Amino acid sequence: MLEKLIKFVIFSRIPKRSLIFYLVFAIFFGYIGYVSYSNAPIYVNEEFKYLSIFYLTTMVAVSPFNSRFSLANKSDSDFLALLPFDDDKIITALIIGSFIVNIIFLSIFIFWFIEALGIIGVIVIPSFALISSSLPAILFNLDNKRKVLVDLVIIFWLISAIFDFPLSPLSMFYGYFEGYAISYLFALAIFIIAIRKFNFSSYSNIIISSEKEEVKDQISFKSYNPFILTLIRNIRIIEIGGRVNWMGMNTLISKRVDLWKVILGSSILAGVLYIILNHINELNFIFFYILFGGWFIMIMIASASFITEPLWLDLNVMTPLEFARYYLISKAVSIAIILSPFAILSLLFGYIGNALGLVVFIPLSSIFIMSVYARYYQQRYNMPLNVSPIRFLVSLLTSIPLIPLVILAFIPKCLIFCLLFILPLTLFYVSISFPFLLSNSYWESTIEKIVTSVT
Repeated sequence: MLEKLIKFVIFSRIPKRSLIFYLVFAIFFGYIGYVSYSNAPIYVNEEFKYLSIFYLTTMVAVSPFNSRFSLANKSDSDFLALLPFDDDKIITALIIGSFIVNIIFLSIFIFWFIEALGIIGVIVIPSFALISSSLPAILFNLDNKRKVLVDLVIIFWLISAIFDFPLSPLSMFYGYFEGYAISYLFALAIFIIAIRKFNFSSYSNIIISSEKEEVKDQISFKSYNPFILTLIRNIRIIEIGGRVNWMGMNTLISKRVDLWKVILGSSILAGVLYIILNHINELNFIFFYILFGGWFIMIMIASASFITEPLWLDLNVMTPLEFARYYLISKAVSIAIILSPFAILSLLFGYIGNALGLVVFIPLSSIFIMSVYARYYQQRYNMPLNVSPIRFLVSLLTSIPLIPLVILAFIPKCLIFCLLFILPLTLFYVSISFPFLLSNSYWESTIEKIVTSVT
């Protein structure tokens, strides 16, 4: 019966139709990485080291806050609570099932690990899959503040590999074989602790109580201008998550967060990066990843757009075009505010192009991406999110604005070069974003699709 529980955990996260696709994808790109590793220039290997460290650290850091991929959400918990199994079996099934899911998910990025370490990079996957599966079971009963504190300690431990600290679980990326042993010892240790410490009944109660949390703050609107009202709302509260279709998941993830908390987090991270960057000689790739990280944050915010918006109220006081225009502009402003600490960091090191990318071009890109998502990637909470050709094409289409940003990240730290690129890039981002702020027919049909849930 334990096998059936594990299958439930796996296939409640990965549809069977998607499982083979992801495995074939991982094998194909793993082979490409194996073939190209020996012929790749050293700077390419270095780039994938940074990328691998960034991703693995992010996956571990996010796992305690992401119940859907790490343990069980409320619907899973309600179902499991009705089954005639004791806590030990349910706990084991949850962790092992999540471990297998995370292995499959990490295997999609196997190309990165092989490009950074060679074929031995495959060994990284099981240990970090187990870490990201077990850590939530240990920290589940802590409040968010304590989770963040524990998370920060683990993050600093992981990124200490950049400073050639051999006892970091990621030190293998800098030639220390101790990293493999430490990562597996850490994974096994927290797995054993998780099996012994995790209490399914307590976890279920925490899930239920968290969904019934009362509203603590109210927003007072003193202006009658619809744009100001929308702007106030979107610079007070931000939705993160939403339509991100990780592995063909059947449910959506969207969290409402006070914007000041996100800004505080980005400011602290920018301060930590400032300290780290003062000890690193080669900064071009680092600032590329900062720019890429800003893009990733924008995608998370854009993915949650329109999902929780009470359109039946908005459209009583404004037209679809007016609503879309105010909503998109205010979201772009909030994204610029969130990314501003990283823009300041870029300016401090002389990367003018990066700074503009973070506070101008990425927010402009969000207008384009949210507009396309709203029409062609529209989804409600109570409807399945399936992989389809149109969604695949939309994903490709929304990656177009990222290409100029990649070029921008490697512009020399020279004002003349920046000025040569700024004008054409500005025209490009304006040309792909502003049409959505002007087309009434586009938003009339799009809002109708959202309201009627036609996809």
